[in-house]
Amino acid sequence: MNDELESLLVSGKEIDRKLVAEMLEPYIRIDKETCDIRPLSSWSDLKANIKILLYLIARKAMVALGLPLPEERASATEIMQKTGIKKGTVNPALRDLFEDRVLEQSEDRKYYVPNHAIEKVKAMISEAQIRRGDKK
Repeated sequence: MNDELESLLVSGKEIDRKLVAEMLEPYIRIDKETCDIRPLSSWSDLKANIKILLYLIARKAMVALGLPLPEERASATEIMQKTGIKKGTVNPALRDLFEDRVLEQSEDRKYYVPNHAIEKVKAMISEAQIRRGDKK
C-alpha cells in the first residue's frame, strides 16, 4: 500500500543515530569494553543537567550499538558515580528534568531519556552551547 500517511510513521524503539552522535561527539567518547564515558575537555564547561542528559543519551547509544550494557536506564547513584557530579546536585537536577518531562523514571527508580524527548535534549544542549559562546 502506497499511502501518503505512511511517511508519518516512526518506531518508538528506534533512535536517530545521527542526532545522538551529533549531541555526544563534542563532549564524550565511549569505551567500548567498559561502557564508561570518557569526557573531553569541553565536558567540564557543562552544567550538571546537561551532563546528566549526555550521560543518559550515551547509555542509549551504547545499547543501540550493542555494547555490553544491560540497559539504558541508570539510577541516581550510578549517574553520580559515572559523571562525577555530587549527590546534592544530581538529585535536584534529576527531579527538575523529570518534572520537565525530559526524563522518565522506571518502576525500579532508574532514569532514562525517552526517544520522544531526544529533540528536546538537543535543543537544551544547543541553548547551553549558545550561552557558553560555542559556534553551534
